[in-house]
Amino acid sequence: MNLEDMSDILKSSLGIRDNIVGVRLFKSEEEIPKDLDPIEKPFHYCSMIQTARLKGESFLARADYHQCKGGASGIGIVECPENIATGSLYFDKLHKCETKDVGATIVASMPRLDPGSIVASYVAPLDKMVMNPDVVIFVGNPLQARRIVQAVMFKKGGRANFNTAGIQSFCVDATASPYLKGEVNISLGCDGSARNSGLDDDSVVVGIPFVMMEDICSVLKTHYQGWDKFMRG
Repeated sequence: MNLEDMSDILKSSLGIRDNIVGVRLFKSEEEIPKDLDPIEKPFHYCSMIQTARLKGESFLARADYHQCKGGASGIGIVECPENIATGSLYFDKLHKCETKDVGATIVASMPRLDPGSIVASYVAPLDKMVMNPDVVIFVGNPLQARRIVQAVMFKKGGRANFNTAGIQSFCVDATASPYLKGEVNISLGCDGSARNSGLDDDSVVVGIPFVMMEDICSVLKTHYQGWDKFMRG
C-alpha cells in the first residue's frame, strides 16, 4: 500500500476533507534528499503541520528555522529551553500550574526525543511525501479518532492509552509520543497551537506511527461502512 492509497483510505473512510500529514525526522544530514529545499523563513512546528494540512505545503526545517524552540525540543532538534525545563514558562507566564516545580514535573513527564538526535524535520501532505514518514498526523473530530482506535483494537485487542497534558500538542503529543512509543496517541490540543496555528476548539490531534498505517488502513477500508451503518441504526 503506497502513501497515496493510505491518504485516500483515511480521507474516504473517516470523512476527512483536509490533507493527512506525514512527518519524517532526519537523524543526519546524509538522510536528507538533495532535492528537498529548506523553508525560507522560520515557522512554528504546529504551523508547519497545519499549513501542510490546510494548504498542501511542504516544509524541510533545520534548527534555525523552528520558530518555537519548545516544539523543536520536543522532537529532538534542540535542547529544551531553560524557561520550559524549569517550569517557569508554564508558571510565570502561562499560569498553567500552581508552582514552578509543578511545571517542571509536567515537562519532565513529556515523551521527548533526545536533544540533538534529530537534525531536521520534514512535514508534508502524506500523499506528496518523497519518502515514507515516521509519523502520520491528522486533525479531526472525536468520531474520526475513535475509528482509528477501533481499527487498532481490531488487530491487537486490549485498550488504548493516551498521553497528553494539554500542552505541546503537535510536537510532543502527536509526534514524539507515537515516534518513541510506537503507539497511536490522541491529543486534546494545546493553547499554543490554537494561538499560533489556528487549531480549533472542537478538534483533536491524532498521531499514528507509520509502521501501523497499513494495518489501520486495511481494517478501515474493509469495515468502516459496516461500523457506520450499525452506529446510525
